[in-house]
Amino acid sequence: MSNDAVPGVGKMVSEDTVAVLLMAMGSTSITMAQYGIMSSLDGTRTASSFQHSFRSIIKKAKELQARVEAGETFEAVAPAKKRGGAADGATPPTTPKKPKATPKKTQKATPNGRGKKGKATDEASPTPADDVKGFKFEQDFDLEGDFKGFKKEDLEDDPI
Repeated sequence: MSNDAVPGVGKMVSEDTVAVLLMAMGSTSITMAQYGIMSSLDGTRTASSFQHSFRSIIKKAKELQARVEAGETFEAVAPAKKRGGAADGATPPTTPKKPKATPKKTQKATPNGRGKKGKATDEASPTPADDVKGFKFEQDFDLEGDFKGFKKEDLEDDPI
């Protein structure tokens, strides 16, 4: 099981974690009334379903209790080493850095012939609309006149 939150359920913990909690509380058994509380809170599973699921957890809790009583010690996992730490293992304090100023954009030279070679120009670059400004159609179109008398039936009879 993972420690990630499951939508509608909350945090999930492993069976071993629950077994350690039972052992730590000194209780390696669960009553039917307690299974009933679990069932009531869950809302979908029965008390006997919880009892069946907890059989392996209770067995593990009893085994852990016996191991602890025999004198066995358990070592926790060491935290991961941080990158860039000091040589002796101590983590040096970090100082927050000031944000860098954003550089202002400068106009670059345009060697493509829009202005004097190697110097910036104040002219705006041409747009596609500038290309068609002086264009003249060879034929004049009268869309309003062409559509007068147009009927939907004419379109249906004429396959394209």
